[in-house]
Amino acid sequence: MTVPDDPTRRGGPWRRVREFIDSLAGRLLGLTALAVLAGEIFVFAPALAGFHEAWLRERINLAQIASIAVSPDLEVAESLEYDLLNNAEVQRVAIQGEGERILLLEDPNAPSSEQLVTYDYTHASGFQRFRWAVETFFAPPGRVLRVLARPRFEEADFIEIVLNEAPLKRALNDFAVRFARISMAILIAAGALIYFTLTAAFVRPMRELTKAIELFRDRPEDVSIAFPRSPRADEIGRAQRAAADMAEQVRNALRQKERLAALGAAVARIGHDLRNMLSTAQLVADRLARSEDPAVRLLAPRLERTIDRAAGLAASTLKYGRADEDPPVLAKVSVAEAVEEAAAEALISFTETQARFDIEAKLACVADGDHLHRILVNLMRNAGQAMATHARRDKTLVIRAARVEGRCEIELIDHGPGVRENLRDRLFEPFVSAAPEAGGTGLGLAIARELTRAMGGELELTRTGAEGATFRITLPAA
Repeated sequence: MTVPDDPTRRGGPWRRVREFIDSLAGRLLGLTALAVLAGEIFVFAPALAGFHEAWLRERINLAQIASIAVSPDLEVAESLEYDLLNNAEVQRVAIQGEGERILLLEDPNAPSSEQLVTYDYTHASGFQRFRWAVETFFAPPGRVLRVLARPRFEEADFIEIVLNEAPLKRALNDFAVRFARISMAILIAAGALIYFTLTAAFVRPMRELTKAIELFRDRPEDVSIAFPRSPRADEIGRAQRAAADMAEQVRNALRQKERLAALGAAVARIGHDLRNMLSTAQLVADRLARSEDPAVRLLAPRLERTIDRAAGLAASTLKYGRADEDPPVLAKVSVAEAVEEAAAEALISFTETQARFDIEAKLACVADGDHLHRILVNLMRNAGQAMATHARRDKTLVIRAARVEGRCEIELIDHGPGVRENLRDRLFEPFVSAAPEAGGTGLGLAIARELTRAMGGELELTRTGAEGATFRITLPAA
């Protein structure tokens, strides 16, 4: 029976190994292993050199003790001399003092000086001691050493011994094996402790944060996905708190997006009914245009334009909810004509409000005429509403416009109560209304700023307080 191939099992163990190697825990384990090996090398090297020197010095001390029993004036039996040399594991013992070299003990089969490798510990540096230990560790068999050192038990320039290197090499190998086992066990235990400590302190929090981010990426609206928060003051704690705050902001933005979508659907339904109503109003406006009354015939075109713009405004509100506002059609626009036309439409309901114009002669800007009209009407209506509800007698709306460094600046200065302090930073955000009691939806200023920026300009609140508010529109000058 053939078992069908399961793609999810293909390369399963090796895939998990590769994932672990690529993970933060795997890299930490690799760095810990490298640190353990480096520690082993730095500890093993001086220990090996120390054992090498200590073994040789022990042979020197034994040889000197043997030589003390031998007086240069006495003849020693060959058997006793052989036993003394064999006990010290040396082949020759000599001492140098007051310019005279005295041979104390010697094996008849000892090699000549030309066949010896000399280690002079009387003037040896630390590096030389380490190098001699490494030489012995890797030396070929059969070498004979000549070792010079300061005598321990009597005054002399140095004591000299000659010995075979083979016992030293065996002792050095045994020491290396024992030391490597013990030190490796200690270093592995220390490395494991460091690894698990760092894993608990750093890797595990980062793993939890990464998992939460991945889950949030796939399901940002799922409130059950909780980001870990901790009081840690380091970068991990800051990252955890920043990720939690980011998730909360994203979820708030998604909720606002859903509300905007619902608003767009509602405006779409309202827009359908509004177009039917405006069609009827358009027929009435056409009849009024044919009236014999000159005043009626003068106002009829303005009524037609107002109806057309009302239909466009409803459509634009729907488009704002979908964030696909038509791109502006830029052209040269007379600022004076645009301001006067907007004032005539915006302030028609505010009989007590008067508009005063201070506009530079022949000033023109590069803008979309309809968009600029919507911006100005919105700002002027807001100013009219603010002054209508304020007790100040001066209800004059001042509109100034001038060319400033290649830019066209239009300022609208009212004498209302100003913008409340808690709304100043959020005034241009959607659904933030400065006058909710007047039925404002909070979309006017947001749409106005969006339209201004689409034309390469900027809309901002430059002054506010008890004496009124000033809004400035900046556009490219024609």
